[in-house]
Amino acid sequence: MKRVAILFLLFITTTLQAQVSFTGTATRDAIALNERLRVEFKMNVDGDQFSPPSFDGFRIASGPIQGISQSYVNGKGTFTKSYTYILAPESTGTKTIAAATMTYKGEEYTTDLFTIQVTQAIEEPREAGSTREIPEQNIHLVAEVSNETPYLNEAIRVVYKLYVSNNSGIDGWTETDSPKYADFWSQNIDNRDQQVRRGTYKGQEYRYLVLREVILYPQKTGKLNIEPLVLDVNVQVPSGRRDFFGRSFMTSERLRVTAGARAIDVKDLPLAGRPASFTGAVGQFDFTVALNKAQLEAGESLTASVTASGTGNLQLMQLPSLEVPARLEMYEPERVDKTRTTYSGVRGSITDNYTIVPQSGGVYNLPDVEFSYFDPSARRYKTINSGETRIEVSGPAVTAPVAGTNVLDASQSFSFIKTTTSLQPVATTPFYGTIVYWSILGGIFLLIPLVLLVKKRRHVLESDVQGRKVRKANKLSKRYLSEARKHIGNAELFYESLERALHNFLKSKLKITTAEMTKQRVDELLQQRYVQPEARQQFMELLSSAEMARYAPATNTSMQQDYEKASAVINQLDKQIN
Repeated sequence: MKRVAILFLLFITTTLQAQVSFTGTATRDAIALNERLRVEFKMNVDGDQFSPPSFDGFRIASGPIQGISQSYVNGKGTFTKSYTYILAPESTGTKTIAAATMTYKGEEYTTDLFTIQVTQAIEEPREAGSTREIPEQNIHLVAEVSNETPYLNEAIRVVYKLYVSNNSGIDGWTETDSPKYADFWSQNIDNRDQQVRRGTYKGQEYRYLVLREVILYPQKTGKLNIEPLVLDVNVQVPSGRRDFFGRSFMTSERLRVTAGARAIDVKDLPLAGRPASFTGAVGQFDFTVALNKAQLEAGESLTASVTASGTGNLQLMQLPSLEVPARLEMYEPERVDKTRTTYSGVRGSITDNYTIVPQSGGVYNLPDVEFSYFDPSARRYKTINSGETRIEVSGPAVTAPVAGTNVLDASQSFSFIKTTTSLQPVATTPFYGTIVYWSILGGIFLLIPLVLLVKKRRHVLESDVQGRKVRKANKLSKRYLSEARKHIGNAELFYESLERALHNFLKSKLKITTAEMTKQRVDELLQQRYVQPEARQQFMELLSSAEMARYAPATNTSMQQDYEKASAVINQLDKQIN
């Protein structure tokens, strides 16, 4: 029996271990030196403590990209967890991909070793996997929500970011489906920056662009959904072919990306401690009641301003009403909105301006006005009191009592308007025939040839298409050279601006297009323009350095030297090229 039990345990252990699969595979077993290899490690269990091999002889171009897949078919479930790497070989020869390791339920598992044959570089290299894989792995659209559990009428911020990996590019996009904010009051943030920034997405370095920012105020409690933003993106991926300068030609792939729907759980405002003066204001506010003047004559008017300022749902809330004594005539208020949408919500002030007209002299007190709001950060209600406001009115009454009411005396209604005039004749001097008259007339005739000359000059400039292109290129050269100086310290931006400055200088001086701008052609044109050999050689070396240094490390000192060299060489060529 003891032997049977031992055999049974060995059988169970062997069966369980056989169920765990952990493998490592490559897309090809032979690649060229200028190609990429896709290596994938797969397991059929949710293992942890994954440790990749050292990849001796390769450089990791991308990864690890982690993927998890789980499905159920006819009651049977399957699970796959993978780690994918894109590798670039560093030398030719036979390379060995060592074993990767992971643990599952305390047991350690390893993959088998396999070899890759790396040959010399080829003219038309193939990419690792299909070109379709690259956009899907390297382009991501994300909706970032500042607060997923806000209070009713509390501002939340949604930022839509498009992440692009450093080895990919995009060439425009089309918005196929815009998010609709049902049950939200929405306000877009004016985003004019549109600058490409650097950041991380799931632990990897990416470039990203903020596409849209919106402030939302939930108008209902409970689970609310934000519909997704969907884009069709033109993605630029390497084609495998390279240009004259050794840079890879890019091909375009169409990819649909979505930010995904987001669920917001909106909390109701608490009933405990809610003041009777609360009218729906949510945020952080100040509150004032102010008069434009506190002393006036009977029959004059003054303005009483009831103002709430701060950050919150200013455009959705109500201001408390102003009450005045019966002997003060008050008109309906005029609303003044001075708000703007910021990253933290709607900020500014709203004001109700009341026009008040005292009908008789005396001292009047406007009663205290109470304003209450809910502060989400403090999670409680707050109340502000304006205090009483005093108005002093001098002068007799401008109204006459009739049947218990105040009625304006008709005989005095227009007493402030004068009904008689005292006009005096104005002495006039004849203008026709004077020196000023003949000077103006002669000046008009003298301007006619000048206008015709200017018009002719403008017509010549407009018809000179080539000249306009040259002038534009010259301006661009100076602008990019100035930008290069500002970017000293950032090698990629510095050498990109420097290269553009050199190219636009050539366009303006040699009158060539971008398609003609090869090193051989540029050197020939500089020789034809009798440029001195030393200056020509310095310019060509600088052009090559700018093209290659964008992809290599550079110090601030070397960038400063290249900038000074570029300025000096451009100045020399500007004098020598006829």
